[in-house]
Amino acid sequence: MEIAKQMDMPKSARFPWASGSSSGVVLAAVIVAAAVAPVFLSSYALRFGALIFMYVALAQSWNLIGGYGGLMSLAMPAFFGSGAVVSGVLVSWGVSPLVALGCGMLCATFIALIIAAPTLRLQGHYFVVATLLVAEAMRHGVLNLNVFGYSGNTALNIYNHVGLRDLEPAQYNEFFYFAMLALAALSMVIVLILERSKWGVALQSVRDNERAAKALGIAAARQKLYIFLLSAALAGVTGGMWAYWLGIVDTNEAFGFLIAFEVIVMVFLGGRGTLWGPVLGVCFVLAVNEWLGAGFPELQMVILGLLVVLAVLFQPDGLVRLSSGFKAFTPAQLLSNLRRYKVK
Repeated sequence: MEIAKQMDMPKSARFPWASGSSSGVVLAAVIVAAAVAPVFLSSYALRFGALIFMYVALAQSWNLIGGYGGLMSLAMPAFFGSGAVVSGVLVSWGVSPLVALGCGMLCATFIALIIAAPTLRLQGHYFVVATLLVAEAMRHGVLNLNVFGYSGNTALNIYNHVGLRDLEPAQYNEFFYFAMLALAALSMVIVLILERSKWGVALQSVRDNERAAKALGIAAARQKLYIFLLSAALAGVTGGMWAYWLGIVDTNEAFGFLIAFEVIVMVFLGGRGTLWGPVLGVCFVLAVNEWLGAGFPELQMVILGLLVVLAVLFQPDGLVRLSSGFKAFTPAQLLSNLRRYKVK
């Protein structure tokens, strides 16, 4: 029996345009097109594009642990926030922005290593609650921090320390457009390599049936630890770049759950455990946010929550199923998806 029949292969393998030998070519073409696009974009479009790329990097960060690892982690605010705070504080001390960004990434990875031992031993909702508590504990810990001239309960202004204050607004937006594009491209390449590697197949086998994976000789604990650290590192470096972009670090915002909630919504809507699903989810959610923010800001979270519920019930594989044609959205197929859920 072929390996593809023994193990549940990446879902994106069901979609020819987004997998296989063509996926790398498609990804390269998209990155090149995005790199050329600023020639035709306004300053506002550049800022919105940077926002899309930032969320793509975060969505793929969570997709690594939640989609390919199968772990419903809510610890992203701890990694994103620590990367933002450490990078911001070091830059304000005169450290080079690139060095500070690397230190923020390392700090997020180190925090993930510390919390991995107790949390990765847990299963199901116990793991979810544990990661939620860790993220909240990190937020309160930083809020009460008052060392080395940094007080966590006050916003940290780092705009003048990033080295970009002499740029015009259009140039500033263009710089961070390319910076966020680099992070988004990095995250996509990481996921693409994961899908094609033996490590990726082993990781997904642990996700689908940990007991069977262990019986095949796969070190399940090690697989989960590696993907947990990789996810944290990507979230940490994105948090640091986000701090540079805003020019200010607010602890409640950096460690808040709003960004994490939006990222999880994006991954579920687009299709977790796939290469292109999170990208579709990011574009869809940000477009809805842009529309609702202009006319119905009070309904924004309500409508997003409703979309998640409908997606989970009727289209659990996400918007990426669009590539298989509109038959995936016929009433018969939607009802078939709904019948997957049984109340016991």
